[in-house]
Amino acid sequence: MSNFFQQLKALQPWQQTAFAAAMAERMLPNYALFCQVVDDREAQPLKNALMLVWEFLSSKDSKINFEVQLEKVAEQIPDAASYPMYGVYPAIDAAMAVHTTMELAMGTQAEEVTRISRLMRQTIIRFVEATEDLPEDEALRRKALNDHELMQFDHVFQDEVLVQLQDMKAYDKNGLKALRLMAQNDGVSCLGLSAEEVD
Repeated sequence: MSNFFQQLKALQPWQQTAFAAAMAERMLPNYALFCQVVDDREAQPLKNALMLVWEFLSSKDSKINFEVQLEKVAEQIPDAASYPMYGVYPAIDAAMAVHTTMELAMGTQAEEVTRISRLMRQTIIRFVEATEDLPEDEALRRKALNDHELMQFDHVFQDEVLVQLQDMKAYDKNGLKALRLMAQNDGVSCLGLSAEEVD
C-alpha cells in the first residue's frame, strides 16, 4: 500500500469524510453534465446530499438523518444498461462517490476512504482510454496514463486535500469552506469538463 493511502487511513473519521466530500465535489460536474445530456434526471439531489455532509462537518450540532439521505442518493445512481453512452460511467462514479462520502459520515465505511481516491483515478483512466489512442505495450500504456495531464492534476489535487486536512482542526468552518471551494474548481471536474459546456 502506498504511503499516500497509509496517510489517508491514519486520518480521523471526520477528516476522512471531508477528504471523500472533496473528491465527490470534484467528480460532481461529470454527473451534472450527464444530466444535461440525457435530460431525464437532475443533479440537484446529489448536490444537496453533499451539501449536508459539509454542513455536518462544519457544525458539532448538526443533526442529519444520513440513512434517509443514503436512500435518496442510491436512487440517483444511473443504470448503465439504460443509457448506451460513455457519459453514464463518470456519472455513476460521481454518484458512488457521494454515496461513499455519506457512508463515511455515518461511520459505516471507516476503512473505505481509499476507495474514493481510487474511484476518481479510475474515472480518469477510463476517460483517457475512451478518448485517446494509447500504446498497446502495457508498460508504455501505464506510463502514458500516469503522465497524462489529467492524472497529474489529480495527484496534485489529492495530495493538496490530504495536506490541508492534516493541518486542520475539527469543525474549522473557514478551513472546510476553503477546501470545498478548491474542490469545486469553478465547476470543472476531474475530467476537465463542466456542465456549462453544453448549455
